[in-house]
Amino acid sequence: MRSVTFSMMLFGLIPALAVAACSSDSSAPDEGDEPGKAEDDGKVVEGKAEAWNSTNNPARFQLNFNYKYEDLKQYNQGRAEQVPWPSDYWSYYEDSINVRFHGSNELSPAEKYDKAFNNWEPNMSVSPVDLSADCGMDDTLENKHDDYYNQLGPAATWQHKNKGNWRARNGKDDDGDGKIDECRGDDYDGIETWWGLCHAWVPAAILQPEPLRPVTMNGVEFTVSDIKALLIAQHDRTSALMLGGRCNEKGVELHPETGIAIKDECRDTNPGALYVVATNMLGRDKRAFAEDRTVDYQVWNQPVLGYQINEDTELTEEQALQKLGKTLQDGRYADLYSSPKAVAWRFIRMDMDYITESSNTTEGALTPTISTYTHTDRYQMIIELDEAGLVVGGEWVGTSIKAHPDFLWLPTQGLGGNPSVNTSNVKTLLEMSRKTDDPAPTGDVTEFGGDVDVAIPDNNATGVTHTLTVDEDVEIGALKVKLGIDHTYIGDLRVVLSKDGTEVVLHDRTGGGTDNINETYTVREFDGMSAKGVWTVKISDHANADKGALKSFVLSVASSGGGASAERTYSSTTGGAIPDKDETGLTSVIPITDEGTIKALKVTVDITHPYVGDLTVLVERGGSRQVLHSREGGSADDIKKTFTLTSFNGSPIKGDWKLTIKDQAAQDKGKLNSWSLVAEL
Repeated sequence: MRSVTFSMMLFGLIPALAVAACSSDSSAPDEGDEPGKAEDDGKVVEGKAEAWNSTNNPARFQLNFNYKYEDLKQYNQGRAEQVPWPSDYWSYYEDSINVRFHGSNELSPAEKYDKAFNNWEPNMSVSPVDLSADCGMDDTLENKHDDYYNQLGPAATWQHKNKGNWRARNGKDDDGDGKIDECRGDDYDGIETWWGLCHAWVPAAILQPEPLRPVTMNGVEFTVSDIKALLIAQHDRTSALMLGGRCNEKGVELHPETGIAIKDECRDTNPGALYVVATNMLGRDKRAFAEDRTVDYQVWNQPVLGYQINEDTELTEEQALQKLGKTLQDGRYADLYSSPKAVAWRFIRMDMDYITESSNTTEGALTPTISTYTHTDRYQMIIELDEAGLVVGGEWVGTSIKAHPDFLWLPTQGLGGNPSVNTSNVKTLLEMSRKTDDPAPTGDVTEFGGDVDVAIPDNNATGVTHTLTVDEDVEIGALKVKLGIDHTYIGDLRVVLSKDGTEVVLHDRTGGGTDNINETYTVREFDGMSAKGVWTVKISDHANADKGALKSFVLSVASSGGGASAERTYSSTTGGAIPDKDETGLTSVIPITDEGTIKALKVTVDITHPYVGDLTVLVERGGSRQVLHSREGGSADDIKKTFTLTSFNGSPIKGDWKLTIKDQAAQDKGKLNSWSLVAEL
């Protein structure tokens, strides 16, 4: 089933991560920075070559990692705040995003794009190849279905020939085995069934927000799966940072005495490097990365969502050797990754959660039910520490010697794909898919503020503040905040609006590698207050490398005169115990029989729990969902909070509203005390 491999060695900063296993082209990217030295405070600028080879150096991620064990041990679990979204991997033998996945009478995502944007009209009387039926050595596919393929538009044609099943019907021996168009063979004439676009799905899912609802553009309806397919296709070339080398062996050859892989590239990723990356990125920074989770030649690219350390035990050198099946008489275990500077050892058992694929026929937003698509790998390792307490290497232990990630990678920016698909058009579809209807204000509208130029300090939690003084005493009936921020990785940013002690978070480290924030936010927390006074917007950057500036800040204030909205409150005091480590969770329902259209909606929850990082909380009504809390907060107690929901604006209030709470880790238990909905109709 699935993923795509790369035909290039995966080292350093790759300008364009573009080629697949079935591709004949190859490139030789730069090796990246030379390894350097660790600083005394545990912050490493360039890495430590004496601990692991340069290919496995965590410095390849070019982030300000902390390597000091005493600092990192507090992060015994971590999870990405922006959850990567599941999608199909769009297999090549099914013709990639040119597959009519909803049936032969519904256009593929590539065909829909051609119809909406490339002035193409389909001929529905002809149909594509069905490889399960149309093949055979004596009856090649060279001339079959040509009426269909010859009438395709430019986007679908390019996808079919470059990322699809064209090799199975072109009348050529593409894989040089003396057979032509062997579409029922194991390799589909050079197209193995596991080849696809997962190398493009993973960066798209990490860097871009998930589409939420269907969009109609130029008379063509694009479903959520269609939009995902186009987003994925336009991440076929991705700038990425790589750690570890690709193992190309179908059967990994192991040393008869040590039991470890003989080839260097089949022995990484080094577990010490994985520990450093996981604790810094997921534990400290709450940021996802990517992995090839299998050691051999097949590449199974997956987004890494989180991890949990279940055991962390100090070892003597003799105990470390024993776990590796060696004795002190052998001396120091002197293989590729053991550091000559290691003076302390720790045995780690780590569970690592990754996101798996969905079917292309599964429509709608899937991150609200991400547990359905979350799988776990369990690893055992020894990490090595030097005299300064820095992690300087490690060794796999037990079954993890043969089953561990082949390489890790960090996508930084999508660079395009299909040349007949305009990336800006795809981004428009995504924005429309996520946009909710916002009722027009009923009173007079006055705008305050304008263009500014305020630099945002890089990797600085304190951030920068910009103030706007409003002199007019206007009672706020509706408030919109228009922000213009130039930044090359908006997933680093947190933006907070405040006035007179009231704070509203406008943006909180979402959007991944998307460029810039040009957004208008509807804010209801100040309704009924006076606009007069000092308004403050605070912007903080929580990761290094990407920089930006606040370019515009405008308040659009509608007075409260005329046509006031009705506000209604619906509550439930019927709580209950939250099942511990149970994917079903606890569901509480508020049935509403009132009529009316939602203009604004808030949800208040009162949940008692000693470790809120275990919890996922979401609200659902009529198939639409919005996540309130997604396993953030670590060991903090309780969730007593009011959330502003936007996903339901413009929809009817009537129906059964469901609050679901899932506890996704063992030991800590809690309960729902009460919850309520406040709707403006």
